Amino acid sequence: MAAPHASALKLSDVLPLLTSPDSGKQLAPVDGGAALSDGEHLYPQRGEPHLLLPHRLQPHFTDRLVVPLADYADDSFMQYFLLASIKQSGEINAPSDDTHYERHLHRLRSLLAGAEGSLLDVGCDDPEIGASLLPPTVHYVGLDPFCSRQAPFRLIGVGEYLPFRDASLDGVLFNTSLDHILDWRRAIEEARRVLTPGGRLYLSTLVWTERADLVTDAVHFHHFREYEIFGALEGLAVEDVRRYDYKGNNHRHGLYLTAHKPA
Repeated sequence: MAAPHASALKLSDVLPLLTSPDSGKQLAPVDGGAALSDGEHLYPQRGEPHLLLPHRLQPHFTDRLVVPLADYADDSFMQYFLLASIKQSGEINAPSDDTHYERHLHRLRSLLAGAEGSLLDVGCDDPEIGASLLPPTVHYVGLDPFCSRQAPFRLIGVGEYLPFRDASLDGVLFNTSLDHILDWRRAIEEARRVLTPGGRLYLSTLVWTERADLVTDAVHFHHFREYEIFGALEGLAVEDVRRYDYKGNNHRHGLYLTAHKPA
């Protein structure tokens, strides 16, 4: 694997930007740095990563979220995350030597060529791959809901509750991760919230022109239409839109775009 182009941030770099996903308050190290706290909730480490999930979810996280439905029959919050866990199993990414995946990385690297400043990669999977797509002007941090890997550093969290202060990041990336987020509109709103004025949202996803039913898809929550994506970008100004063939399909294609948060 090529060395990352972007500089990878560590906890000490991002700590001034981090907030509790429960209270929105500033986080500080406690227990000798083994956890972060907002004064009320604890967010422990799992190896290098910190578990910045809403506090109620933490007891259910190992590698995958496992929530017994019968225990939360009247709890909409926990029901939501039970639904969100259903498709998060098995192989959800193409192998690294897949031709279509290699083309995707090339296209995404081109889209990100002008990125600079601090950037959050939502649904990063392997943060070393995410950082390798970005120019050296970027300071990179990844966020992912899975915590089986103990290294390298990233934040364990979900797109619906980004653990960052308002207007604290210069860029947010959804690299084929948005269709894995059940409440994807909330995730985009969260991205808009944490972006600085002038900061950029970067998005790559598949969009569907027909045959968009989900009953045969065991991995994704959404098969987007273009009007859904662009309709959800209200409050952001779309700058660059690119469309690419995907595996020769005539019912879907790759959509890559950037949009900025107006000053």
